[in-house]
Amino acid sequence: MYTYMEYLQKCFYKSTNWNEDNIFSNINATSQAILDFPIPNGLKIDTSSKTSDYSASSFTLSNFHQINGSLAYLYSSNPLTNTMGSKDVSLQDAIAGFRIIEPMLVLRRQQQKIKQPKLNNKHSLLYGRMYFPGSALEAMVIKRLNENTQLLIKCVNHPYLEKNGTMIIYLQNNHVKYSREIIYSTNESLIGVRFLYNLGNTIAKNINPNLIPKFDNSVISIGTEVWYAARTLSPGLSTALRYSTRSTSTGKPLTMTLAINPILGHVSSTYTVKTSVASTFCSKYDFNFFSYASNLSLGFELFSYSKKRLLQQQQFQQQNPPTTYIDEQVVSTHDHIKRQPSKYKTKTFKNGKSGNTIVEEKYPSDHSSNSLKSSASKNRPVSTAFQNLVNESDFSSVIKVSTSLKDKTIKLLWEGRVKEFLVSTGARVSINPITKVPEFNKLGINFAYSF
Repeated sequence: MYTYMEYLQKCFYKSTNWNEDNIFSNINATSQAILDFPIPNGLKIDTSSKTSDYSASSFTLSNFHQINGSLAYLYSSNPLTNTMGSKDVSLQDAIAGFRIIEPMLVLRRQQQKIKQPKLNNKHSLLYGRMYFPGSALEAMVIKRLNENTQLLIKCVNHPYLEKNGTMIIYLQNNHVKYSREIIYSTNESLIGVRFLYNLGNTIAKNINPNLIPKFDNSVISIGTEVWYAARTLSPGLSTALRYSTRSTSTGKPLTMTLAINPILGHVSSTYTVKTSVASTFCSKYDFNFFSYASNLSLGFELFSYSKKRLLQQQQFQQQNPPTTYIDEQVVSTHDHIKRQPSKYKTKTFKNGKSGNTIVEEKYPSDHSSNSLKSSASKNRPVSTAFQNLVNESDFSSVIKVSTSLKDKTIKLLWEGRVKEFLVSTGARVSINPITKVPEFNKLGINFAYSF
């Protein structure tokens, strides 16, 4: 689950039209959210408030081995009017999950900006956090230099670190077809360069994005990063490929990635698919061609709908009882079908044995494929209709489970809304190799409240 400051940072990126998915470091973000999700430690309480559209504060108190906490502040030059508190925020926005890759969003924004006057894009975000007890500090500065370029600076000050702290500087350039980064870290004088290039045809600005052919929703991204530590004379190199597409019949998205580190001999491939509106499955295979070591990891997430939503559907079904496969004489007695013909879709066919006309009545439902078909039209493809169902669904909680054959551990995580709190609790369970008894290696619960 995102902290409130991380949530505000993502809202800042959205409000300033910055595409996070077009950055090389986020190329495996979907599989990491399903397989490598963090488990809370001990008890943690996070209280946050947005004092204005430009500033927010957060107070955290935790009890893990000892009582400690932190105090954070955030300031944005761009008003964060698209944020919500823990009571009203959508669960899809509050947690890390499946990411639907849409590089065409930048083209849409460019198309809209032609008709609008030029706005000031040189926004900035300032963030600082102080930990206690102790004197640890962290800070972050985001400065937008122009529409496609920003400067990101992260600093950490701690007495146990070398030279009492470290600083990382990112110069990021983000375009429709590509992105590039230049990175410098004071730790070991590390210098890095990252590139990400999107393959595929761009769409003309005068074309309606909803009329894009279904196969054009596929995106292939190829990226690489090169590192060099000046103090230790250590190089680093890795490359990755990401393929994202959507089913032409159901609109369900899937993402496949392949990452290679030739220096270490490590190869990693992932396959993630959103099997339904409320479920996602992910698999990951790791292999090292120097040691021939391999590992298979599996994980899934399953959302549950809120009771309020289910109650509304039950009330709808009680007010409009379904009538399926009924004789034409019985149909004439159901006046509600005649009174409200626009809410129902019926089809008739002849019964081969009796010769009577059979009517199959279909009721709209958010959990069935009928709503997906009714949402899709000639101007709205199935992929867009499926994404709208995901965005508009009212979820109350999500369960995440992941395991791997090599580690022989199971990670469980439950995240959801309890009253006005966002709660995250989970555990990591492993089998003792000697006693063969399950052991809880990690266990904790987090409470977050924001207003």
